Amino acid sequence: MKQQETIRFALFSEVFAAIAHPKRLEIIHYLGEGQKTASELTELTGMSKANVSQHMNILKARGLVHCDKCGTFCHYRLTSPKVLEVCEIVRELILDQMQITAHNHEVLSTVVPLHKKDTA
Repeated sequence: MKQQETIRFALFSEVFAAIAHPKRLEIIHYLGEGQKTASELTELTGMSKANVSQHMNILKARGLVHCDKCGTFCHYRLTSPKVLEVCEIVRELILDQMQITAHNHEVLSTVVPLHKKDTA
């Protein structure tokens, strides 16, 4: 059972590693709007075709993106709406953390220091 857990967590880690790059998150965002060609993703992200291709290969290898061939073009799409759901959950987590941090900062700013240094 322990080996199965290790394998399972390794697979989770590989998916999260694929998502963890800012440019790949940007690609996922654009693919969430609908399928795109490499040229469209190049234009939208400002990356070179070679960089887009590298990122797409990582996303495809992890099963997050699929390529539908149409002649010489490859139309990329997300393999599941769950890819966007994962990103949305992380976004909500970040917003929650920001609210907690802002609240803690607000509370701490009202705390009077225990020892005031003499300025005279």
